[in-house]
Amino acid sequence: MRIVICGAGEVGSHAAEVLVRADHAVTIIDLDAERLRPIEDSIDARTVVGNCARADILLEAGVAGCDLLVAATDCDEVNLLTSALGKRIGATKTVARVHEFDFADRRGFDYGDVLEIDHLICPEFSTSIAIAQNIRNPAALAVEIFARGQVEMQQFEITGGSSAVGRPLSEITMPRGARLAGILRDGEVSIPDSSSVINEGDEVVLVADAPSYDAARKIFHEEKKVRRSIVVLGGTRMAEWVCRTLRGKPFAIRLFERDREVAERLAAELDWVTVLHGDVTDPAMFAEERIAEADHFVALLEDDEVNIIGGVLAKLRGVDTVTVVVQRSAYLDSVYSIGLDRAYSPRTVAAKQIEEALDVDVVRTVSSLADGGVSVFRVGVGAACELAGKRLRTVKLTPDWSVLAVQRGEKTWVPHADDEVLVGDEVLVLGRTEHRDRLVEIFDAG
Repeated sequence: MRIVICGAGEVGSHAAEVLVRADHAVTIIDLDAERLRPIEDSIDARTVVGNCARADILLEAGVAGCDLLVAATDCDEVNLLTSALGKRIGATKTVARVHEFDFADRRGFDYGDVLEIDHLICPEFSTSIAIAQNIRNPAALAVEIFARGQVEMQQFEITGGSSAVGRPLSEITMPRGARLAGILRDGEVSIPDSSSVINEGDEVVLVADAPSYDAARKIFHEEKKVRRSIVVLGGTRMAEWVCRTLRGKPFAIRLFERDREVAERLAAELDWVTVLHGDVTDPAMFAEERIAEADHFVALLEDDEVNIIGGVLAKLRGVDTVTVVVQRSAYLDSVYSIGLDRAYSPRTVAAKQIEEALDVDVVRTVSSLADGGVSVFRVGVGAACELAGKRLRTVKLTPDWSVLAVQRGEKTWVPHADDEVLVGDEVLVLGRTEHRDRLVEIFDAG
């Protein structure tokens, strides 16, 4: 495929590397010839020096006949304008990368619809949600977030104190918008029905609408009712999003910011967070604030090296779980090798989201469980789909499949047995990977 990327920064250059490795023909536009030179030296991509918000530059880069235009400059407004221009000029698909989530949140003003942009991505927001969900549920073996946090799926172990142990699912009352989607026992995966019995030590896959998730999880996993201490390094947008996602949960959050003005603003806006002016990479402040006693340390500055230094200091001093964010994906393996617990790279998230925009397969794999034996697939509901217009309780799918979620427009939810799927919906389905082709027949996805 022919792809044009606007912006040779962290996201644009990394996406170009990934897409060139996948044998796509890539052209990169940037105002700064010096930023393009390392790309010319390292990958087989065409470069164009110029302002991507100008139609003549886009035409020179071949946007009129490209399969995908990615606008990934440092300016959100430029990315929106570039994507809108690119669509009018003739790009088949457009992706605009934005830093401010308000541009990507289609539940308010729909910039994508008005400007005819196919995909609006905010990798920092997606990363923040993933970090917050792992803080909330540290025992989870796997966590997946769908539809910008509307639906959550986790794989975790059944604890001995769970009220569900030894009982069939027919006797367990689940919150509306929650479903037990899979049971992993002795290396085998099963899609449960009402007669399935939960045993201590089983691993289960639970999917639920975000507001219902915590209540559903408590049925299967006994939680200790303790208030955990969270230390956040940096007053960045990501730090703010993490704090907002954790609001109302049993956490005592302290946020440290080196810039006094930023600290004062956040203290006023995040009244459930203790915001402190200072640098916790300073060993004296680290000791004075007793950060070693924290349950979780999260480094969210925009400086990779400082995040890593802060994380190492926290781990050496005894913090149980340390999470760091790094922009350069090359640092990810190094972070784990020095003993830190979790690492995230927004630009890696961005590259994945851009690749997903390229995916034209009618059945797309969005997640895998049980070493790939079971997968979550996204599939569209076609005009001749045997499920369309019927209540799910009346539809007999094979025992190998379970409908996890339905997306209709901008709304995504875990369906009730009395819900219907309609032509044009997209559904998330859990099933055995080897039976993937059967989905095309069931949903008329071809």
